[in-house]
Parts: sequence; C-alpha cells; structure tokens
Amino acid sequence: MTRTIGLVGGMTPESTLEYYRLLIRSARERLRDPDPLRNPVVIVYSLDLAMMAGLQRTGRTDELAAHLAGICEILRASGAEVGALTANTPHLYFEAIQAGTRLELVSIVEATCRASVALGLRRPLLLGTRTTMESPMYSERLAADGIDVLIPDEQGRQCVDHAIYTELAVAGVRPETRSRLLALCREAVERRGADGVILGCTELPLVLAEGDLPVPVVDTARVHVEAILDRALA
Repeated sequence: MTRTIGLVGGMTPESTLEYYRLLIRSARERLRDPDPLRNPVVIVYSLDLAMMAGLQRTGRTDELAAHLAGICEILRASGAEVGALTANTPHLYFEAIQAGTRLELVSIVEATCRASVALGLRRPLLLGTRTTMESPMYSERLAADGIDVLIPDEQGRQCVDHAIYTELAVAGVRPETRSRLLALCREAVERRGADGVILGCTELPLVLAEGDLPVPVVDTARVHVEAILDRALA
C-alpha cells in the first residue's frame, strides 16, 4: 500500500503540475497493478508564490520557514504521510521546516546528490535561481562526496534567474532565452570542464533535457519524485 503523499506546490504551478504527472506515471510503472486506474493518493497545497518570494526577498526567512512548516502540518492533518517541497530554493530552510512539522519530508538536495554520485559527476554546472546558485546548499553537500560544483558567472547567473522568474514561472520561455541557456551550459562544458549539468530549479527541465547537451543532465524534479516514491512505497 502506498503512503499518502503531500506536496507543497505553487512554486511554480507549472513545476507542480509536472511533479504530479511524474508521480502518477512513475508510481504506475513501479506498482504494475492489474487495475490500470490505480493511482497513489496525492494531496497538493498550492501556495501564493508572490508572498513566498516577498518573504525571501526581504530576508524574512524565519517567517518563510515557519509558513512552509505550517503548510506541511495542514497536509499532514489532511492525511499526508510523506511530504515534499516542489522547489529547490526553499530547501535552504529544509532543516527548520522539518523541525516545525511532524510530516516526514523528502529532500530534493539529498536526492540530487545521490543521482550526481551515481552518474560519477566530478565537476557539474549548477543552474537555478540566483539564491540557489550562490548559496552553499548544493556546493557544500556535494563537496562531501568529492564533487566540485561550478556556477555561471555574474552575467550567466542573472540570465538564468531572469529566465526563471520572468518567463518559466509565468508563461514558458522564449526560444532566444532557451538558446542562451544552452549556450551557457555548452560554454561551461567546453571551457570550464563541466562534466554534467544540475538543473537546480524544478522549472528548468521544462526547457532543458538530457539530449540537449553532450554531458549528463540531472533533472532535480525527476530524481526528487523517485525519492518521494521510494519513501511512499517503503
């Protein structure tokens, strides 16, 4: 029996939809139930992204963590037994959020680190929001496994962050923006020795994929979904 899954969504709605789709598809593949209508039970709380971004932007991170922990408690009270935050950046406060809720949470950072180690990455390029790229969230955790994380230069970080918040978060991405993101990745591979790319924002897999680059790509949303199901099916 699959434990009920609770998702803190809305960060952004587009990636939340992708989480739900991936969860259902992967669960069906794993369960192989004779009833084709069998699905895991998933509860989604879609929050107000503008409010969360405002708390982040003004440095009210304790309030942000408490708010997310409160949402996790709402999910738990609604029947969720395993929970997840459907975005990378809030994982900066993962320990505080987990401390504030009795819902068992699955970390996207840990799932991504396991995937990076399994792929044998030693020098991956990390893409994500400016906050994610500039924080030690991934670099310190991956360094423990002997992995040296690269991030884009200032102009590149601005490009990625702008694409996430002004295009991917609201209506998709323009072809020229996708081309710039691909060029940024290829430059890191060819000139800086990047041997992989970590899509450290759950919107980025909507425009970048494994076949787009000559190196492995870690889709953090996908590996997170698999880790959630590992816990839900345990």
